[in-house]
Amino acid sequence: MARAFLAIKPPPEVLDAIASRLEPVTMTGARRTRRDQWHFTVQFLGDHADLDVVASAFGREPLAAGVGELRIGGADAIGRRRRARILYLGLSEGGEWMRALAAQVEACLAPLGYARDEESKDFIAHLTIARFREPTDLRPVCAEIGDDAVGPAWHADELILYESVLSAEGAKHIERARLPTGE
Repeated sequence: MARAFLAIKPPPEVLDAIASRLEPVTMTGARRTRRDQWHFTVQFLGDHADLDVVASAFGREPLAAGVGELRIGGADAIGRRRRARILYLGLSEGGEWMRALAAQVEACLAPLGYARDEESKDFIAHLTIARFREPTDLRPVCAEIGDDAVGPAWHADELILYESVLSAEGAKHIERARLPTGE
């Protein structure tokens, strides 16, 4: 049993563009995520996920989302920008595909006990770039990062099942399986 999640990882050229966009940005009080942590979580599986069961579920019931055309958009915050703790980059293209994929993943895994909480908000496709201990006015940081697209568009055709190992230095994400999103 492990802490785990399913995610889409942008290709290296998109990760390079994210790094270039974020490098000059000042984020006082932030704990920035590292490049090796940048991904779009499709579904968090909790702290006690059975990785073999999750991976085999998609062998029995393959996804049918097809290939998504994704492009990273500008910065935003989870919650209200005026008092937020999580800063992220969203999608300027492919948001509907990502929501449909998340719904398929949830439908496949819900019978195994991996359903999203009823109280959780609607799915938001996001790549977390920083966390703040205290609620922070992120409007200036969002303005500094900008609203325009980050990097080129890319084709997403697989999910990655990650194990997440927590430590004082931050989470380490270990790839455990690659799962096709369908044809």
